[in-house]
Amino acid sequence: MVPQRNGTSGTEPLQVEGMGQWRKRSSGGRIGRRCLVAEAAHVESADRLQDRVAIVTGGSSGIGLAIAMRLVAAGAAVMIAGRDATTGAAARQALTRSGGAAEFFAADVSSEAAVTELVVQTAARFGAPTLLVNNAGPSGDAFGLGAVHELPASAFADAMNIGAMGALYCCQAVLPHMMAQGGGAIVNISAIAAARAIPLMGAYAMCKAALEALGRQVANDYARHGVRCNNLVVGTVRPGPGDVSTLPAGFDHASLDRAVAATTMAGRVGSYAEAAEAALFLLSDRSRFITGANLPVDGGAIGKLAYPDYSDAMAGVGGSGEPSPNPQTEGQA
Repeated sequence: MVPQRNGTSGTEPLQVEGMGQWRKRSSGGRIGRRCLVAEAAHVESADRLQDRVAIVTGGSSGIGLAIAMRLVAAGAAVMIAGRDATTGAAARQALTRSGGAAEFFAADVSSEAAVTELVVQTAARFGAPTLLVNNAGPSGDAFGLGAVHELPASAFADAMNIGAMGALYCCQAVLPHMMAQGGGAIVNISAIAAARAIPLMGAYAMCKAALEALGRQVANDYARHGVRCNNLVVGTVRPGPGDVSTLPAGFDHASLDRAVAATTMAGRVGSYAEAAEAALFLLSDRSRFITGANLPVDGGAIGKLAYPDYSDAMAGVGGSGEPSPNPQTEGQA
């Protein structure tokens, strides 16, 4: 019998954490079919959120609704919150159409009292919430689009009240339930603007940066209670088939595609579905060792340096048609 490099005999069983059963390796080191089936079942079960209760703010359209859809499909009972009752009712109908458990609660998250009632009603309807998605953010007039010196202080306050204080109120109301249940998971929907300056978006950027700081603090302070908190940093995304858009009617998606293509490594915009899949991962047990993190879903936009394309100017240099590695150092010693 040939000893393996790990010191085992080759047929000796190896225990795998989290699978609840044993692996056996053949003398060739290959994993047996029974083990692969068991591992696949383990991964599938880690994705399941049966008997979990989730709250998704801003959950009646856009990314929030896409996340709620995936939570319901994974077996969670979901309370979506939003300000518009008509949109909320339509979202609830879409979520329950296939037999999922979902309700809509009309709430403005900038009101602490409204958030408290949201959590009370969620617990009464489904049980203690152990999953929270802080997706509600500033939009419309509250978005605060404009130069810093021209925007009134109230514009910054509006953005902060919805995008940062609203998330704080939700965390404060939900954390006691999570601690009582032995743990939970929180995902804050952030944006590139928290890390990269974007023209005229100071108010939005400020609230998203504050949201990320809150996420890290919650992750640190409540890890001992089994609570995880992560920030999902979403780039430019747009609705796909069946998604409920948050963009205004007549929005020119083709122009957006062209503008964004040059700013990402992927060369395209993302989709609500791609953001929602990442959120589901952070809420599921597959990410149980991930907390206090920023997960970008941006096609590489944060990591890409916004720099001129030298390919045309350098086409004849050296006959290769490739730009020099450091064109910006021309003339430097």
